[in-house]
Amino acid sequence: MVNVPVAPVGPETQGVFVQQLTPIANNLVGSFFVGLIPLLLVLVLLGVFRVPAHYSSLAGLIVCIFIAIFGWHMPAQQAFESIGNGVVFANWPIMWIVVNAMFVYNTAVHSGIFDYFRRWILAYTPPDTRIILLIIGFSFGALLEGVAGFGTPGAICSSLMVSVGFDPLDALTYTLIFDTTPVAFGALGIPVTTLASITGLPVMKLSAMMGRQLPLLSLFLPTYALIFFAGFRAGFLECWPAGLVAGLSFAIIQAVFANLVGPELPDLIAGIVSLISIIIFVQFWKPKYRPEFEAHMVVSKAIGSDEENDVDRVSNHSNQSEKQHIEHSPKEPTKGEQNSVVHSGDSSGEDVVHDSVTSTKEKGLDIEKLSIRETLLAWSPWTLIVVVVIIWTFAKVPSYGRTPVHWPHLHQEVYLTLYGKRYDAIWTFEPLATGTAILVSSVPFAALVLWNGSHPRVFWLAFRQTVTQLFLPILTVSFIMAFAYLYNYSGIAYTIGLTLSSVGRAFPFLSAWLGWFACFLSGSDTSANSLFGNLQVVAAREIGLSAILMASTNSSGAICSKMISPQNLTTGVSTIGLQGQEGRVLRRTILHSIIMVCVVGAMACVQQYGIPGIIPP
Repeated sequence: MVNVPVAPVGPETQGVFVQQLTPIANNLVGSFFVGLIPLLLVLVLLGVFRVPAHYSSLAGLIVCIFIAIFGWHMPAQQAFESIGNGVVFANWPIMWIVVNAMFVYNTAVHSGIFDYFRRWILAYTPPDTRIILLIIGFSFGALLEGVAGFGTPGAICSSLMVSVGFDPLDALTYTLIFDTTPVAFGALGIPVTTLASITGLPVMKLSAMMGRQLPLLSLFLPTYALIFFAGFRAGFLECWPAGLVAGLSFAIIQAVFANLVGPELPDLIAGIVSLISIIIFVQFWKPKYRPEFEAHMVVSKAIGSDEENDVDRVSNHSNQSEKQHIEHSPKEPTKGEQNSVVHSGDSSGEDVVHDSVTSTKEKGLDIEKLSIRETLLAWSPWTLIVVVVIIWTFAKVPSYGRTPVHWPHLHQEVYLTLYGKRYDAIWTFEPLATGTAILVSSVPFAALVLWNGSHPRVFWLAFRQTVTQLFLPILTVSFIMAFAYLYNYSGIAYTIGLTLSSVGRAFPFLSAWLGWFACFLSGSDTSANSLFGNLQVVAAREIGLSAILMASTNSSGAICSKMISPQNLTTGVSTIGLQGQEGRVLRRTILHSIIMVCVVGAMACVQQYGIPGIIPP
């Protein structure tokens, strides 16, 4: 029998909205299933009926409004105030980070510096999509997640992969799968520090516990993805050494820094070490050549443009055979200039076709080596972002101008029945947040762009393309965060959490699913920890489990649903020109998400109870 908390009658609850945990027929199980309706609606619309994410999220939000007001008896004014709070948080700080990161990326594209980066990848690594999958999708993606977080790698890395020959659907699918194990320590450890502040648990103990769970996933994830991408023979038998180098180098650094240093640097340093390790390794080892996995430069050209395109394709003949060479000329961008990624149209609304150049030789493309100047330019946008964000964070720049805003009609006016206290509703406005740091990094990058010979017009083109790409993602993230906040403040989320926490000794397994559920709603491990961190601790203490382990498992389980969260899906599909195809990506990633969360839940059970005769509890 579940012990359902009851709100006291007295000054604590007078004049406030009291969350009801069993509002439907005074039955916890019945309330649980009614509360799931909006969530299931979003999943079904996305995955079954292929409804675009912004419409699916809006439909889920509308249904949630009716259930919150008429089912959980939440006052309409507070329901809409919670929606407003969610919308504001969605845009600042979440989309503020993504917008600025994409602006830097688009500036690199339109200025031609992005082509230097592509040429560097193809010139200094095997032109094999299996290897590039590890370099860009896993290692470089982990680096970006460690710095910026909030799904930025899903947009940037998938675009990079498409530009070297990946199918857009494959590029986004595997980028999202990889953007999991780095998430718990993403954005310089914000999810862990948030969990510590919410639960009152020591931040180092939480970091260490996650540092014993996630490295196991990090170790096997590259090889796991290779098997699904290229098959058992071509992916595992032929490429396991590269997968092992990428995963092992990342897992070791992640474990060491999480256990001995703290939550700020595990994924950032692990991403850098993994990136360097795999690039060095493939200088001495290469997989067996297979033409179906040969990387190539993908160039987009606007139909009907009568002006010169920025990308020149030059044929380069050797003594043995004709090989292809592509060289970017850093000239003033023209009307026909396009992102080197797949788009449904350019900034002028023109259709786009794709012209790829490949070699028939076994050695792959013959790409001209870059000069030192070109190499520095190629890596400049990412290096500047990393350096500026690290300095920005450790200098505590975001604290300047930080303003806590007590949300009207919501702050301290909702009673959390499950935790026995009034609910805070504080939106912290940080004008110098991480997104601003990324914007600041674009200033020295802009100077490099102009120094490289580009016309100032590239910044307008980059801005216009960023707005076009992110308009629908901003809507989707706003809807889904409004949905999550309404779920939270109405009490629906706590009804679901209480039901799942009532399973006794099976709770360590379902603990991971609580985090999975919360991150699917919000698209953020940080928000998932804010939502269910305390619930994990309360349930652990009632059942007699480790509070540190359950809180950590909430965060580790949350990372598994980031790949299927509507906010990340819509950002990715909009960036690479797959608008409206979130459902296809969802169907390709949901099985991986379920497998990963089951692994995390199983690890939590082993950590809590051990394996008789093999592993002590």
